[in-house]
Amino acid sequence: MKYFLIFLLLLIPAAVSGATAQCPRYSVSLEGTNSFFGVTYTEILKAHKVGGGSGYNGRWKVISFEQINAYPSGNLPVLATDDIHNIGMGVQLHSKCTSQGNVVRCLSTSENMFLEVQNNKVRMEGTSPWHGSLSGSTMTWKFDLENPVEPALSGVIAEAPREPVELTITNPQSKARYVFSPLDGKLILKLEAKTRPESYAESVEWVVPEMEGVERSITGGSLTGSKIEVVYKNLPANNSEFGKKKVTATLKVGACTATETREIQFFYPRDSKNNPGGMEYNWFYYWKQTPAAKPFGQKVNIEFGGTQFDVCKDFHVPAMFKPAYMYKTIHVCDLSQKLGLNFATTFPQLKRSVPATVTVKSPRTTKHIDTFAVIMRHEYIHFNAYHTWREGKTLEQMNAADVDQDGIPDSLEPGMEFDETKFQTYWGNDPEWKKIGGDEEFLAYEAMYDYVDGTYDAYDWGKPGKNWP
Repeated sequence: MKYFLIFLLLLIPAAVSGATAQCPRYSVSLEGTNSFFGVTYTEILKAHKVGGGSGYNGRWKVISFEQINAYPSGNLPVLATDDIHNIGMGVQLHSKCTSQGNVVRCLSTSENMFLEVQNNKVRMEGTSPWHGSLSGSTMTWKFDLENPVEPALSGVIAEAPREPVELTITNPQSKARYVFSPLDGKLILKLEAKTRPESYAESVEWVVPEMEGVERSITGGSLTGSKIEVVYKNLPANNSEFGKKKVTATLKVGACTATETREIQFFYPRDSKNNPGGMEYNWFYYWKQTPAAKPFGQKVNIEFGGTQFDVCKDFHVPAMFKPAYMYKTIHVCDLSQKLGLNFATTFPQLKRSVPATVTVKSPRTTKHIDTFAVIMRHEYIHFNAYHTWREGKTLEQMNAADVDQDGIPDSLEPGMEFDETKFQTYWGNDPEWKKIGGDEEFLAYEAMYDYVDGTYDAYDWGKPGKNWP
């Protein structure tokens, strides 16, 4: 009975916790616009009370100050600045400015800028002049009373609700996995959130992933509400668009803000051909963009061989280097047909500097993108051997330099710990491992030895794959 009870406890799911809103008692957004010689100046200041008195009296922290200048016409020079400004009284503003078309926007934030409110008057903390006032719950403010360009700012003070405000994302779950359809190339993301009180549910605002080159549509056209459906259509051109994404829900109630985030993952159907090229399997189209396709950091041409291509017809051949067909090209066969669902391949672990590997059989198996990476390393050795030792030579010259026909010039073999009189120096008499196929092939297997499984997991977003086994 003791073990039975423990088993039941393990089956109880953890309670879903939400985000509780951060609610300053009083907050305000002051805004004003003024026109001067055809230029429209808009300013927005946001602040909330942090203490120091009853009611509205006391200290107010400035959260942000935004300036938006719209010029009459024409495109302005591209502007992108990120500066720190000391405006006196020990106050520093972190300002970021950008331009688009005829509009310049500057958003400034500060950790040490405060307003002081006393007896219906407002001023910047540490200064003597009162530049603003209160009338009921309406606050007005102007930085420089004598400046005709600067607008006067005004806003109504918001009071936080007395009741607790909470937000919980109920869908998607953390690390939820989504895959584009192999048929119509769609990925559907359903979002759902609950609030407390429930009356705020339709005020939830969502931020969802965007993918370059992918159409995105939203049911109802808005990302506001308790239930949202987002449809992505057509796979992206770049492998980097898949993988870990974030979904964020935010609820604002007066001065209160509650935010929750979920990490999700986007995948492609590995064995379909609905990538933008449409001519190759998705796995080949996307993996050839990754470091796994660059053995030892070297860029080489890669082609999809297909079962109809030459040696790819041999069930035991996952890839090959064939110099006579195209210079510096490695051909990758149809791994899904040859290796099955997991792209699993088993090969001998061999390395001359590790004596145990040449005396004790030690097979190793890789899967998914790891298999792609190790066969690329393997074929690169053949590519390099050809261009180093055989390119430009006649058949007679190659035979004279490599009498034992193992792919390595006989003059180099003693220094490489190979026997220049044997086709296969190691395991040559073993009935099973004799199939290694010569000393050059031994070098190719050695290239696979140091590869660490999982090296390229962050690039494998196929279903199935390393991140969706």
